[in-house]
Amino acid sequence: MSKLNVDTIEPEGASTTLTLGASGDTVALGTGAGVNFRSSRNMIINGAMQVSQRGTSTTTAGFIVDRIETVVSAVDELVCTYSQDSSGADGFANSYKINVDTAESAIAVDEYQRVTYKIEAQDCQGLKYGNASAESVTLSFHVKSNVTGTYAFSMVGDGGIRLIGGTYTISSSATWEKKTLTFTGDTAGIINDDVGTGLTLYFWLIAGTNFTSGSTNTSWMANTTASLAYGHAVNLGSTINNYWQVTGIQLEIGSVATPFEHKTYGQELAACKRYLYAFRKDGGGSTAIGTGIISGTTTISFIHLTLPVEMRTTPTLTVTDPTSSTISEGAADRAVTSQSIGPATKNNCLLSVTHAAGTAAGTTVRYSLTDTILLFSAEL
Repeated sequence: MSKLNVDTIEPEGASTTLTLGASGDTVALGTGAGVNFRSSRNMIINGAMQVSQRGTSTTTAGFIVDRIETVVSAVDELVCTYSQDSSGADGFANSYKINVDTAESAIAVDEYQRVTYKIEAQDCQGLKYGNASAESVTLSFHVKSNVTGTYAFSMVGDGGIRLIGGTYTISSSATWEKKTLTFTGDTAGIINDDVGTGLTLYFWLIAGTNFTSGSTNTSWMANTTASLAYGHAVNLGSTINNYWQVTGIQLEIGSVATPFEHKTYGQELAACKRYLYAFRKDGGGSTAIGTGIISGTTTISFIHLTLPVEMRTTPTLTVTDPTSSTISEGAADRAVTSQSIGPATKNNCLLSVTHAAGTAAGTTVRYSLTDTILLFSAEL
């Protein structure tokens, strides 16, 4: 049995086709400078919105679906629900949804709301930015909103000093639509080979004139605030129950949008854990997640935790419901009052747990979670 592996097919003309066997049947692959069928071609982690380690819904702007951040600035009356929604375009079980709970119809010049995705710099090296051979990239995504009109998208590189952008139009209310934008490679800007931010993607939902009054940004240019959301012409926050949903985000090298690269949940979860890892209980009751010893004060225990993957940087810790956990010394349980991160690396850490007094320093203890969630974050 023979097997054909196809990476990239270069077209001779305007259209690319693949001929199958002696039958002469052809499959249309698209048009452009090249069609990319490499595995791991999608530069976006969790583009299908499968992973949401922090939970499924919040009214606080920031992260809920892994790797997807919403940033709101100066929009003081706006209240939204941000959620992993269990619906999506055809072929997608989930989406990221923003629903307006309290409206803000009058947008001041300095107000904005945008959905942000940051790509680690060392993962951008294949773009060849800063060279004459810098690669074009194509962004594709599925979007749905009851607010029709023109939305801005922009991408920032080279440590935040280079900008390119464009717009897309939502034509039909409450209907999933696929959008595609292609951007030339940046021959002038560079992206460092490190764990910092290489590219930042912005999906604009609200933008005051401070962000829309500049010049067209469809070619790489010096980043200016006034051009970041150039062309944006809608206000998602204008009315209660306005909403915007997105799924199937893909950014790939080349000028053609290939079909979305679906990955397993396990693959996406492992990739997300480089930037966030949630220690939480598994099932009912409580779950022991680590062991350690009581310190000399007898009211603090140090618990060693091994992180499942190497994180991007040494993580920071956020604790939800800190008292819903337990330090156990033999058969005796000690009530917990707080947790903090002690000495840590990208691979492991000591957790400092404050609790009711134990019997003796050096006693072995185990640490169990009930409703407490430990969020170790190394987000860009």
